[in-house]
Amino acid sequence: MIITNVKTIPLKTGALIVEIETDEGIKGLGECYIVDPIVTKTFIEHKLSPLIKGKDPTNVVSLWDEMFYNTTRFGPMGLQTSAIGALDIALWDIASRAVGLPLYKFLGGAAKTKIQLYVSQGMGRLKEPLEMRSKMEKALEDGYRAFKIRMDWDSQRLDRDPKKDMLRFEVCRNFLPEDMQLSFDANNGYSPSVAIQQGRILEDMGAAHFEEPVAQHDLQGLKECSRALDIPVSFGEQQHTRWQFRDLIELGNPDILQPDIVLAGGVTESRRIYDLAGTYGKLVMPHCPSAGIASAASLQLYSTYLTAVRPHEYSTEFSGQASQLFKQPYKISEGYVQLPDAPGLGLELNQKTLEKLIA
Repeated sequence: MIITNVKTIPLKTGALIVEIETDEGIKGLGECYIVDPIVTKTFIEHKLSPLIKGKDPTNVVSLWDEMFYNTTRFGPMGLQTSAIGALDIALWDIASRAVGLPLYKFLGGAAKTKIQLYVSQGMGRLKEPLEMRSKMEKALEDGYRAFKIRMDWDSQRLDRDPKKDMLRFEVCRNFLPEDMQLSFDANNGYSPSVAIQQGRILEDMGAAHFEEPVAQHDLQGLKECSRALDIPVSFGEQQHTRWQFRDLIELGNPDILQPDIVLAGGVTESRRIYDLAGTYGKLVMPHCPSAGIASAASLQLYSTYLTAVRPHEYSTEFSGQASQLFKQPYKISEGYVQLPDAPGLGLELNQKTLEKLIA
C-alpha cells in the first residue's frame, strides 16, 4: 500500500480537514485547528505531502521522523507540528483501518472504552458571572458532571481582572452540586504572584485543577505556582514535541501535563509525551476543545493509558458542527463517550455537510 494523494479541506469553522488516499482505497482522516487553515494547507501541500507521497502509510513513525527532520526550520512552534499532527492522525487512521481494528486496539488495547468528559466553556472574559452559570446549567441538564470555565484572555490579558475571574468561578461553583468537578483555566492570564493568590482562592472553593496560570513561556513562574499551591496545576497545551515537554517538566514541574494531540505533533509524538509523563510520575489530561477528528484521536489514545483517570476535555461550543460533519459521530450519554468498535477512528465524512462547511 502506498500514499497516492493528500487532500486538504479548509472549513468555515477554522479547522482544516486532511484526507490521505492510498492505492488500495483505504483513506485516513486528520484534522488541524487553532493555526490558520490556509497557511497550514499551503505548508502541507508544498512541504509535507511531497515527503510522504508514494510511501507506505503504515510506516507511521518513520514518516513522522521524516516530516519533522525535513521541516525543522519551520518550527516546532505551531505550524510545523500542527501540520504534521494532522497528517499523523490520518496515517494512524489508515494503519488501523488496514488491519480492521479500532485505533485504540491497534495501539495496544484500551484500559477503558467509556470515558468521562468535562465540559470546557470559554470566552469567560467577555461574559458576566451569571452568563457563565447559564452555560453550566445547560451542560448539567444535558447530563455532564464535570466542568471547566476558560477566560480566553487575549494579548491584553496580564492580571486584567482577577477579582471578577474568581467571581465567575464562585457563581458557577455555588450553582453546581458539591460532588461535581469544576476547574478554572486562566489561559496564561496572570503574573506568578497573582496566580498564586488566585490559586489559593480556588483551593478554598474546591477547584479540581488550575490550568495555565501564567504565560506559556514563563516556566520559572509556573514552577513557583506549582510549588506554592496544593491545587493541581496543569500546563502544556502550547508545548510542542517531547523535548519541550521534557523542559516543561524539568523547569516548570506542573502537576498535570496537557498535550494537545494536534499541536504536539499527532498520535506518534503524543504517545512519546504520555510515556515521558509516566516516567516522571505525572498525570496527563489532554487539551482538545474540538469535537471532531482531533478529539476522536485524542480520546482513542487517552483510553490506552491506565493513568487516564481524569475526565477528557470536550467543548459543546463545537459539538453541533461536529455531529453534522460525520455519518456516525461518537455517542455521548450522561457525560460519557463510548468509543466505537469500527476500524481506525471510526469516522466517515458526511459529504453533503462537508460541502456546506468548505471555506
